[in-house]
Amino acid sequence: MLRSISPKKSIRCRLLLLALGVELVMLTLLVANDLRLLHRAMIDQAHWQAQQMLPVLNAALKAPLARRDFASVQAMLDESRTARGIDYIVITDHVGAIMASSGWTAGHKIPQPSCSLPFFSFHQLKRYDDALPILQSGQKQGTLHLGLNLSPVTSARQNLLIEGIGIAVASLLLSALMFLLIGSWLTRHLSSLTRASLQVASGNLGPPPLSEGDDDIGHLGAAFNTMSRAISERVRELTYAKELAEASERAKSESEERLRLVLAGTEEAFWDWDLIHDRIDFSTRWAEMVGFTPEELEPYGDSWERLVHPDDLAAAMKILNEHLEGRTPSIEAEYRVRTKSGAWRWILDRGRVVQRASDGHPLRAAGTHTDITRKKIMEGLLGERTMMLEREIAERKQAQEMLAAQQAELEILNQSLQLRVDEAVAELRQKDQILISQGRQAAMGEMIGNIAHQWRQPLNALAMLISNLQYAQQDNQLTARYLNESATTANRLIQKMSTTINDFRNFFAPGKEMVSFSAMAQIRQAVDLVDAACRSSNIAITVDAENDCILRGFPNEYSQVLLNLLSNAREAIIGTGPRAGRIAITLREQEGMGVVTVRDNGGGIPEAILEKIFEPYFSTKSMGTGIGLYMSKMIIEGNMGGALTARSIDGGSEFSVFTPLAEKRS
Repeated sequence: MLRSISPKKSIRCRLLLLALGVELVMLTLLVANDLRLLHRAMIDQAHWQAQQMLPVLNAALKAPLARRDFASVQAMLDESRTARGIDYIVITDHVGAIMASSGWTAGHKIPQPSCSLPFFSFHQLKRYDDALPILQSGQKQGTLHLGLNLSPVTSARQNLLIEGIGIAVASLLLSALMFLLIGSWLTRHLSSLTRASLQVASGNLGPPPLSEGDDDIGHLGAAFNTMSRAISERVRELTYAKELAEASERAKSESEERLRLVLAGTEEAFWDWDLIHDRIDFSTRWAEMVGFTPEELEPYGDSWERLVHPDDLAAAMKILNEHLEGRTPSIEAEYRVRTKSGAWRWILDRGRVVQRASDGHPLRAAGTHTDITRKKIMEGLLGERTMMLEREIAERKQAQEMLAAQQAELEILNQSLQLRVDEAVAELRQKDQILISQGRQAAMGEMIGNIAHQWRQPLNALAMLISNLQYAQQDNQLTARYLNESATTANRLIQKMSTTINDFRNFFAPGKEMVSFSAMAQIRQAVDLVDAACRSSNIAITVDAENDCILRGFPNEYSQVLLNLLSNAREAIIGTGPRAGRIAITLREQEGMGVVTVRDNGGGIPEAILEKIFEPYFSTKSMGTGIGLYMSKMIIEGNMGGALTARSIDGGSEFSVFTPLAEKRS
């Protein structure tokens, strides 16, 4: 029975698909070429714009750069970036270090100039990079880097691509409609002929007559009408003859069909063995099992023996002979047979003798062959999995026993280790207390020297005041008023000296608990204690803080850390030789921390010992104890939850003290 023609395979559909395919290729090439030309034009426009801006900026920046007027350079960069659609402008010196920038994040690597822009990922690009050397009297003073914002360009390209795709889709839809109408008009008669042919094929031998005419389609319709009438008459004759033949064969075919259905349903092969003539009739299913055609299999017993695996043949023949001799009720054997391809398949052979002579001699036997290869494979896999599982169970049991033994050993080691850890922690705490005590004593020695500097000026003033009183008394100019004024001045000087003693006593009083305190107050207190000693050594101390920070911790210990950093800075500056020294102190907030930075121009810290300066008893001073920085780091990081860092800067060193803000800890 013929099937109806699928719309996808009709001439009308194929013509439509061919036309649409050609038009789709042409539209794709057209849009791709437009995008290529636009891409080239956009690249040229970005390059031209960069080449127009770079010389202008270069000429405008030469004079400020020659004067090292970086404020003017920065102003020009900011104005140029905001007014001309530029993402960033960076000026680097001859070694690549950034001199000035606008719109660029510090610490990021400056990109190389864009030689070309990728065509397919162009929509992901947001910037065009370019660079131009800055020349002064023929010598390169630096490089001007510039990044143009490509967002408008990529947006325009995206819009053009969307419009092109929209036009292409609309064109394809209109073309499809036009070609569909033309194809329907050209094939309108072929559809009628196809429908009539399908009706005849389905058994309707009297379809409606087709239209006849003088053109090719009309002649084809007339020929089809003649053929349809002839087929109708011949079919009636054949139908009568067929009914007679079917009536005679119906009884025979019914019994054969039952047997075929039973065998087909069980997927088993049938064999019938005539033992008198040693002839075996095999079913088609047996030929399929072993990969041969029925004609290639010889109907004799030795052909079966040649297919059986040599290792299985003896056992199979024993089972067969025992049944033929009447010692077993049936045949049931499993063995391997070789297929035509050379592979081996497992067969279950079951049967019995169906006819014997009067003396019991077998005359005829019949049975079935069943393919049990998959079953054997599954049994093999199951056996392997069982063995693997048994081995895994044994290994796991052994591992559990070993683990239990190791666990017991580990518990014993843990108990011993805990005792040693406790002893080590107690010893370390005792050493830390000794270090803190030594640090306090060393700081106290420093403070005594600072107090000596603090007292020198008021003591000199008191000596002069006493001398003046003596001279006034000798010259009879000592009046009550002059005496009172001198006494007031002397009391003020003595009070200042007493205040120094109180500050010294409070400075070394250990804190009992963490409190909130002013960072600026502690900075001022530490500076006041070393200011006189620094001024006598020609060292200036500056404090820069926009706002005060309220910290959480131990204020006296915090001041002791600052005093230690200031004393180290003073000694480093003095050690570098006679010159004007500078100690700069800054205070700022950073990510929930109050940060105090102490910078000096004392020559810096050698890179080889930078990681060792916080170790106990490590010192570069001939008379140093090596515990000041260790104690400071322990106070800030161990007791106050902060951090103390150090690094070398140009001509000096920088120490930063990070301490949690009171608001963040509450």
